[in-house]
Amino acid sequence: MSTKPKPPSASSGGGAAPILKNAAAAPFIYFDGVPLYGTYAGNLEVELAARQLMPKADGTVASDIVCTAHLRMGPSAAVMLIDALQKALDMYSKQQEQRSELLQS
Repeated sequence: MSTKPKPPSASSGGGAAPILKNAAAAPFIYFDGVPLYGTYAGNLEVELAARQLMPKADGTVASDIVCTAHLRMGPSAAVMLIDALQKALDMYSKQQEQRSELLQS
């Protein structure tokens, strides 16, 4: 067991963001929904999807739903993802409340 304290991180509420290697090269993943999920070999599987617009030769536009990412994670990573998403939603709610209060002033 280490006697050195852990440095603060954003996930521990210490305020300082963790240092991430390769952050600039990581893909930016956007999604509109989660149409599929399941489990396999002790891991959780989540498929992310987004609506895509594609121009057609006749000048119209076709829309389609495409897979944007396949997430595979163990149960402990899933719990961390749920926690991070909940914290992000809480932040969003607070921002919306603040905006609403400003508009009413």
